[in-house]
Amino acid sequence: MVEVGEPLPPSNPDASLVRIYPAGVSGSLIPLSGNRSSIGRDAACDVELMDDFISREHAIISQQGGHFYLQDCGSLNGTFINDVRVKEIQRLVPGDAIRLGNHIFKFLSSDHIEAQYHEAVYEMMTLDGLTGAYNKRFFEDAIEREILRSQRHWRPLSLLLFDIDHFKAVNDRFGHLAGDECLKQLAMRVRGRIRGEDLFARFGGEEFALALSETTLKQAVQIARDLRRQVEQEPFPTSRGPVPLTISIGVGIANGQMPVSSKELIEAADDNLYRAKREGRNRVVFDAA
Repeated sequence: MVEVGEPLPPSNPDASLVRIYPAGVSGSLIPLSGNRSSIGRDAACDVELMDDFISREHAIISQQGGHFYLQDCGSLNGTFINDVRVKEIQRLVPGDAIRLGNHIFKFLSSDHIEAQYHEAVYEMMTLDGLTGAYNKRFFEDAIEREILRSQRHWRPLSLLLFDIDHFKAVNDRFGHLAGDECLKQLAMRVRGRIRGEDLFARFGGEEFALALSETTLKQAVQIARDLRRQVEQEPFPTSRGPVPLTISIGVGIANGQMPVSSKELIEAADDNLYRAKREGRNRVVFDAA
């Protein structure tokens, strides 16, 4: 049996899983040895996961003819490959994301597992495993550079801080798995609205940050209002049915003309976010110029 978090196995295993989410465990490379590896909550499984949303024997990864296949074992909450529920035996491709309960793994299989592993570790260091947005640590470093660039070129930098209204009630009513699905889909909607150069991060829990370079306060407020409407107008489809959501957004601005620290910019946006909550939620709040 292999437990998440053990030291790296001998080099050149046929295939491995890298635990991407939840965060908190380093060196999570799990070799898939032999022709059959069971995954589940039971101690008899080859890969044991302590997760109440995972069945005792949840899924099996098998090797046939040099290829690897995943099969769900009739689990209650399902097994997903790249966010699509597995309904029959499905062949795995290197890089596939496998989700079971609250866990997400990346499947590695080739002569270059070591390189793939280090790439996955880099992703874990910079990206939030659930949503694919940058993580807070990366964001805090990057926003410092954005502020310096803003001041060097005398160009504005806007910051949006937003979170899902009453998200605890969503988890209580629909379950944590549906809540995670909402977080992922919210991140997808945001990425569909922003530019490639914008800095989008999961700031913690249900809170997100969006730094908009060379964006005036007026432009940032318009983007914030568009995002708020987009979230409110269309419920989020989940395995527990459609979930209606709203978000509250606080906007901060560094105009590029006056010195401002990253802490001051984040605090300004955060203050406005809490004003939005106090004033009834599902709204955008900013300081008038």
